[in-house]
Amino acid sequence: AGRLSALKLATFLFALAPGLWLAGAYGLDALGPKPITALIHGTGDWAVRFLLLSLAVTPLRRIANYPKLILVRRMLGLTVLAYAVLHLCLYVVDQNFILTKVASEIVLRFYLTIGFVALVGLAVLGATSTDAMIRRLGKAWPRLHKIVYAISVLGLFHYFLQSKIDVSAPVFWTGLFLILMGW
Repeated sequence: AGRLSALKLATFLFALAPGLWLAGAYGLDALGPKPITALIHGTGDWAVRFLLLSLAVTPLRRIANYPKLILVRRMLGLTVLAYAVLHLCLYVVDQNFILTKVASEIVLRFYLTIGFVALVGLAVLGATSTDAMIRRLGKAWPRLHKIVYAISVLGLFHYFLQSKIDVSAPVFWTGLFLILMGW
């Protein structure tokens, strides 16, 4: 409506906070001996968290009896895309910008292939999230955006596969995903 929304502003600041924290930690050299790896993991973790938060909007909206919560779902979804793209960009940095190596790794390593497919799906959802695309796609738009559930499964599977020793975080987030799907 062209007015400042406290809910949207709070959501925007909440979406920026993890990225700013990671950037600050990097700037202060507080990410350990492999800072780029820590950033890759951090952005991936936040992509998963925001993905599940975006999926939780509908149940939370009903539980809290707060219908305006739906207004931030698109912003949360685009936040997922932003953190996932940053996750891939940091991987490219980690591979010294050798794009042929990045592409071959994505093709050869199953967990990277799964993560890349999930990212492509997120990009499609992001590209079709504008008001103009929603109008253009009409009744096909909600059907298209239901792929977010498959993307979630792929993202969580990617998270599991890349976790070498400690799988407690992927187990927790997968459990939360299953609870949300059960709801």
